[in-house]
Amino acid sequence: MKPRDQVKAGLPGRREALRAALGAWMGILLGRGLAQSGSSGVVAGDLLVYASGDKADQPILADQVGLNQAINAYPMDPTTQSVKKDPKTLIVLVRLEPKALDAGTARYAAGGFVAYSAICTHQGCPISQLGQVGSRKGKLVCTCHGAVFDPAAGAKVLGGQAKRPLALLPLKLQGPNLVAAGGFIGKVGAD
Repeated sequence: MKPRDQVKAGLPGRREALRAALGAWMGILLGRGLAQSGSSGVVAGDLLVYASGDKADQPILADQVGLNQAINAYPMDPTTQSVKKDPKTLIVLVRLEPKALDAGTARYAAGGFVAYSAICTHQGCPISQLGQVGSRKGKLVCTCHGAVFDPAAGAKVLGGQAKRPLALLPLKLQGPNLVAAGGFIGKVGAD
């Protein structure tokens, strides 16, 4: 065998290279299509479950959440019992007085419960708490860079470096369970 033939023998032919490239391209397109279809995101009918702690992956029952309390949750497909633990599906659930909600927020709330993407729109940090003092009291706070959002007014930005509100998740009560009434409204995460 000539040295040139030895080099050729270790490399794929032109057809094999084209097939591999075409296969990779189709995989990318298929992956984008699935991501855009929301197949792995929050959909109507998903149960909200605790994201962490002793009750992780258990359904959040309405009577277990105190007033002015924030809880991180994930959606769970009720048919497969599969919890969708993806950073883009992390939810912050807040229970407020129903009369404290503005009209635009109230139409997506369930019994004073509101839910938003827990991914800050500034840098993508997770949001898990309500402020406890001063002007931040009762507001969702990103502890990474100080963004402040009003959960009673569609997670409107009140301070910090975020430029847009958190994505809203419509809710409904189904017996004692908190259930997604649709997917996120608005872009999830940072720009």
